[in-house]
Amino acid sequence: FILPTFTPEGYYSMRLCGSEARMLTLHLIELDDMNLTVFSGDASNRVDSVLLSPIARVALDNDTASGPGSIRLIRDDLDLTGEQWTYDHAKKSISIAKNVRVVFHSELQDLLK
Repeated sequence: FILPTFTPEGYYSMRLCGSEARMLTLHLIELDDMNLTVFSGDASNRVDSVLLSPIARVALDNDTASGPGSIRLIRDDLDLTGEQWTYDHAKKSISIAKNVRVVFHSELQDLLK
């Protein structure tokens, strides 16, 4: 299963992939082996982040995804894992409820001020 989405200007916004997809309703799918790639949305087509989860439910009408199990978020500046998650593409935000682990790949200046 592959579902790309584009900005109004025609640039990649995100690409949703999975090894298997099941339509639960007209606007809700369940994906096995979700790979959600988020792009910069401009001519550079730079990959901003990648979200990986063994199972996810994706609401196509509001570009949100969630899952009860594990999630991994990969960016140039961090690697994040956890469980019980929700991703909102419009807000570019992710919420993770359990077992969160973040590894920063950049310097955190004045973190403890």
